[in-house]
Amino acid sequence: MTDLDAQVKNEGVRILRLCKDLSQFILSGQARKTYLYETGNFLDYITDSLKAIESFVKETINKKIDSALVKSRLRDFGDIRKGLYWLYIFVKEAIDADTLSIPYSLTIFLNHTATELQKPKKVSLVVLGSSNLMYYKYNLKHLRNLTRHLESTVIKDYPVLPEDIGVLKFPYCAAQEVLVNCILFHEMGHYIYEKTNLEQQFLNDIESNLTKFVQDNKIIEKLKPKDPDLACNKLFIYVGGLMSSWADEIFADIVAIRILGPAFHFACLVLEQILPTDIERNRNFSRTHPADDFRFKIHAKWLNKGIWDDIIRNRTPDVFERLKNCEKLEFEKKDFSISCEPPLGEDKDLKEKLHTWMFEEFDKMVVKVEKEVLAKTAGQKPISDFNKNKNESNDSLVTKALEHGVVPSTVYDKKKQKRHPNPTTILNSGFFFYLGNMDELLEKVESSDSDIDKRMNYEKRLNQWLAKAIEDWQILLMENKL
Repeated sequence: MTDLDAQVKNEGVRILRLCKDLSQFILSGQARKTYLYETGNFLDYITDSLKAIESFVKETINKKIDSALVKSRLRDFGDIRKGLYWLYIFVKEAIDADTLSIPYSLTIFLNHTATELQKPKKVSLVVLGSSNLMYYKYNLKHLRNLTRHLESTVIKDYPVLPEDIGVLKFPYCAAQEVLVNCILFHEMGHYIYEKTNLEQQFLNDIESNLTKFVQDNKIIEKLKPKDPDLACNKLFIYVGGLMSSWADEIFADIVAIRILGPAFHFACLVLEQILPTDIERNRNFSRTHPADDFRFKIHAKWLNKGIWDDIIRNRTPDVFERLKNCEKLEFEKKDFSISCEPPLGEDKDLKEKLHTWMFEEFDKMVVKVEKEVLAKTAGQKPISDFNKNKNESNDSLVTKALEHGVVPSTVYDKKKQKRHPNPTTILNSGFFFYLGNMDELLEKVESSDSDIDKRMNYEKRLNQWLAKAIEDWQILLMENKL
């Protein structure tokens, strides 16, 4: 036996031990906990992946390997280890994401909504807790490509990560929150954006238009780089990376506004109060995100289109005032700037010209984003259920229930008729109540707690009542009782 042959066996056994440990960890978790379908499905995928790896490795190390193939097998094991690295990351988070450790009812509604928007395609959004205070959609592109490579060149029966699976992450301490977790609908928007061909369209347009900008402004002649092609490539990476990220964020924002209405905007404001933020980012576009005030400008436009303006003005005047102030901001008036430095050396004039051009191009991209979202979310009108029966709206009945500490799953109008407000009404009414009517509830509560403790306690209860109401609505939906 050659040294390399021994190395194949040693590496193979080490891989098998890790696969066994992960499989046992998954089995132990599944025996003790209950998972949503999407999380269980994701764990099943990981289990199937581990089985395929185990089968391949056992077969490899149990037979005599031709010396000419030994190095090839070691390369295969290297590719397998890359896959295991990613699976290892997800196993612990997925096992921890049982129904008590994630926003359970909101996650079900999230998947229901995404499925409706993506019909006839399947959707499986896995929601996992994160040690980060931010919400984000995990980029599965690298893992998905890696599984394709394993299936095509290493393990014939290796399961490719299904296209319908998406992984969204939320701060693990917010598992019992409903209101701030409306941010998850923005992350769902990123998942939907990924399924369009907008990003590739935008990158193609940017490459074409940037080439013209470089030529018109004689950038190569002014910079005199040693390698003009490399300089142009760096500039494209800078411009394309920033602008495609901004477009993704605006797409996700508009999707969330179209589905939830002001509840999403309110969730952004709550998240602002939690995150360590720099006031300068309100007007500065970063490497990954548009300026907050530009996003709020877009929110204002789409909330207006959704006929929410009068309600927001009357119920939350401070929020309305900020939205209207953001709506007045313009690129042409230089209200916004870009916080990143382009690869243009010390030439400040070129930098200003480039960033002005980027804003002009981005404005055109936003129009295309809006058109795509409008087509994707046709029929989404959260105001309809919120204002249903205007004389005694669903919103007013939900608010009345919350003022008395009652879960607003089923509310009754003056004629004793039953109503079942849908999740978007529950979330919007809940947020308006949280922002402006909590005192109505707290005045009814007899407690020895301090005012602050009582407020914190009943904010938590409010989120629990809203979560229960959304869960009850979904049960009625499944039983065809709505």
